[in-house]
Amino acid sequence: MAKTVRVTVDNKIKVLEIPWSLDAKGKAIGADCTETVKTQIMYNLFWDRIVMIVDESGAVKGREINPVASFLYGILNHGVPICGDVLFARQDGPEILPLADAELVKFFLKDHFPFLEEV
Repeated sequence: MAKTVRVTVDNKIKVLEIPWSLDAKGKAIGADCTETVKTQIMYNLFWDRIVMIVDESGAVKGREINPVASFLYGILNHGVPICGDVLFARQDGPEILPLADAELVKFFLKDHFPFLEEV
């Protein structure tokens, strides 16, 4: 089992403990196919190689826009949103790994997005 942070489209944040498999990560955000996203905005926030795991076809499925994930993705620069819930992970070379400290990532997110509600 591994700890990760989930942020939902309705601005809920939670530390989850899930098996670290593609199937479990997809199930945690309601995705049948996931994609890993990293941006300079995220690096500037965390000062680490934190990435988001997103639903690759969230927009096609008509999922709601995720305000936090969209901001971190750079919607203000290019106008493209992230639709659906997201998980956070850490990239080490080509590997996408569980967070070293999920509580710290949750703290950073809540500090920068005070409207997030912990569940």
